[in-house]
Amino acid sequence: MLLVINVKSAIIFIAYFFIQGERIMKQSAKVEIIKSFKELLNEKSIDKITVKEICEHCNVNRQTFYNHFTDIMDVFKFLFHKEVSLEIAQNRTFETWTNGYLATMKYLENNSKMILHVYKSSYWSEANIYFTNLSNRLLCDVVEECIQKVGVELNEKDKNFVVNFYRHIFNGLLIDWISEGMEEAPEIVLKKLLYMITGSIPRSIANFVKGEIRK
Repeated sequence: MLLVINVKSAIIFIAYFFIQGERIMKQSAKVEIIKSFKELLNEKSIDKITVKEICEHCNVNRQTFYNHFTDIMDVFKFLFHKEVSLEIAQNRTFETWTNGYLATMKYLENNSKMILHVYKSSYWSEANIYFTNLSNRLLCDVVEECIQKVGVELNEKDKNFVVNFYRHIFNGLLIDWISEGMEEAPEIVLKKLLYMITGSIPRSIANFVKGEIRK
């Protein structure tokens, strides 16, 4: 009886470490794919990078790639989310949104070659949609907090209008900065932005309520 228990325990023990080892190997392959993609993207346009090239660069097969990612753009989104989105997520308040915006600009500046190789590619429109969604999430929380601080109620359409307005400002400024080669320091760009909009979000919300715009 004791022997049977020991054999079962041994089987469970081996199976556990086999599963854990498989998970580690899968994660290791994913890390290598991301690393290879980043190295290649620093060298050339994303248009010129293929799944085959990434696989050869990090010595994995195509099926391993597709076990983790659907396509090239999926790798970029995962990379950006891993390295930037968490920072943005931690700064989605009225008091801290500038930290998230500055962190984004710093990341773009530190990875300028990689970002420009996406900006000047056919993938940019898809990347821009992804950036837009990130900005929306950041601004929705900021605007919602402002509404609560002002102590008013704003209907959903008007709230979305405010969010979209400031998103166009933030993203437009960011895209112009990228197109100009990211030459100006992120801190300076943010400082100029704050000169223009400090106090404007709460004021816009108050004006919407005061104006009582109705269809």
